[in-house]
Amino acid sequence: MNVARSQSKVFFGLVSIGLIGLGLLGSWSLATKEFRLALFGHHSMATVVKVEKITTSTSSKWERKGFKKVAVSRGSDLEFMTLEFDPGNGRMTQVETLATFNTEAKLGDKHPLIYLKSDPENAKIYSAKQLWLPMVVGTLFSLLCLLFGGFAARRTLAFSREIQPGVARYAVG
Repeated sequence: MNVARSQSKVFFGLVSIGLIGLGLLGSWSLATKEFRLALFGHHSMATVVKVEKITTSTSSKWERKGFKKVAVSRGSDLEFMTLEFDPGNGRMTQVETLATFNTEAKLGDKHPLIYLKSDPENAKIYSAKQLWLPMVVGTLFSLLCLLFGGFAARRTLAFSREIQPGVARYAVG
């Protein structure tokens, strides 16, 4: 048996299992969260009641300003918004979300939300960038993982048919 072929079989087998598993996990996550929310969600308007800005630091460098050395951070700012809305049960519900894709985070602003009646605490801002774009990207990623995992599994099965012990491949004579 050729060592390179048997190693290829193991490699493609592991790659196919990993990709198919990743594709199935992504599909399951999308089906239980984002797709349900997009298809069966209820719409509401929410008011920003709290804005929290967090500065992340990837690194810092020292710069001279006059006679002093000052640390200058090269991080970015994250803005968390606490939104309050009425899901229809008469009680106001608060949801904390990250203000992504340049979503304005000012006190008193109103944003459209989408939520499930059974789970209003996991509401999301209803916009193309915060709901639909991640869902489309996740769907494409999951489908590509399943597609390439299927090709790797097919390649593994092709190696299995090529490498069968006890089968003569040479003509005698």
